[in-house]
Amino acid sequence: MTAFKTAEFYEILGNTGGRLDREGPFLVETLAEAPSSVVADVACGLGLHALFLAGHGAEVHAFDLSREMIDHARIRRSHPNLTYAVGDMCALSGGPYGLVLCLGNSLCLLDSTQKVNSFFQSVYDHLLPGGVCVTQTLNYETPAVKRPRIRVERAEIEDGELAAIKRFLPKENHTRLSIDYLGVAPGDMFQASESFTLHHWTARKLSETAENTGLQVKGCYGGFDRKPFREDTPDMVLTIQKP
Repeated sequence: MTAFKTAEFYEILGNTGGRLDREGPFLVETLAEAPSSVVADVACGLGLHALFLAGHGAEVHAFDLSREMIDHARIRRSHPNLTYAVGDMCALSGGPYGLVLCLGNSLCLLDSTQKVNSFFQSVYDHLLPGGVCVTQTLNYETPAVKRPRIRVERAEIEDGELAAIKRFLPKENHTRLSIDYLGVAPGDMFQASESFTLHHWTARKLSETAENTGLQVKGCYGGFDRKPFREDTPDMVLTIQKP
């Protein structure tokens, strides 16, 4: 267990099957409406969505800033239609794309309007006319995410157990997230930690920034079920198109 990496904690503790059950139909419908099946998945993490769309016939180029995540995804989620590369979400490469994805609250890692503008400008520059960008972030207007909280995630493995202790500390326009990873097995233990600052981007601010680059917001949903976005919906899903 001493060789465990944080990507493996994400893999084991994350509800990967449940996510695709919720998000997959939306992504397949959006892919079918895109002007081409060439897809960029930025901040791709474990490669979950990238592999899913590659399995539905898309040519997928997946990027993440973390070398560890990219190496993990290459091993666990390879496909003939799928390539992985280390890359910054604010500086896309390749294309032109019919569809760009930025899911998993990744946009909230950007801590300034300038960086969000760089993201949308890069999307605009690499999308085909009529191409679509889908972003998904948490809705930080809901009461549940405005208060400090702790969440513990556990999973059993062969002869052992893994756990992640997540601490959320909201402050004004951002939340500090600290995570401690623990793994135990007979005669062995693993510990690791990481922390992030998550900016509280609103639907209005993201929409305005996207439109300032020439993109057009076509939909704002409270989740991948396409229900309308409201102040009390947990997620914010935007569909944004290049004219």
